[in-house]
Amino acid sequence: MNAPVRTAPERSADRPSDRPRNRNARGEGDRLRIELLDAAAELIAETGDVEKVSLRAVANRVGVSPTAVYRHFDDHVALLHDAVTYCWGEFAAALASTNDIADPYERLRAMGTAYTDFAVEQHGKYAVLFSNTVDLRDQRRDDSETFGSDTFAVLVELVGEILSANGDARDPYFVAVQVHTWIHGIVDLTCRNPTMWWPPVGELLDDLLVRLGLTPQPAV
Repeated sequence: MNAPVRTAPERSADRPSDRPRNRNARGEGDRLRIELLDAAAELIAETGDVEKVSLRAVANRVGVSPTAVYRHFDDHVALLHDAVTYCWGEFAAALASTNDIADPYERLRAMGTAYTDFAVEQHGKYAVLFSNTVDLRDQRRDDSETFGSDTFAVLVELVGEILSANGDARDPYFVAVQVHTWIHGIVDLTCRNPTMWWPPVGELLDDLLVRLGLTPQPAV
């Protein structure tokens, strides 16, 4: 009789990482900070709720003590707040890779590809962008910060440029919302239900721009 196969137990969020961690050399504190932000983002994506992610779980994921986390973040809320902000920064950088494209129509199409590529290749970070982040607003600053507002403003401006070039009087903000929800839907459906056949993402993006009138229009 064959001996039973033993499988390794799953690592829980609160269990220390099995990887031994070397102490950061002098001047490498920023590396640990990024690792902590990455770990927090992973846990937010895995749990689907920032309120389920503890500071201890983040420390365990990286393989450091909770005390080490406090050297980089004031408290638990600051860590999670910065993790969400970090993910938005990574997303904005991906979209900004299209900044050198002068033609607004080509840039919007390239931005759509950058969006979908990020969502697929950085799925955990993408999931964080639309997690429950409302309670992470820093009440001590009494601001009205909205995660991702700057990134969305870039899309509104680009859509406005295209509408103006097309002589289209529609509200750029409204059309930008349509673009965003449409692309988010493409990503959400193709990623969450890969067993169903979907047209190529590129074709879906092309049709999106046509349907929303964001391609060059013939002169009247």
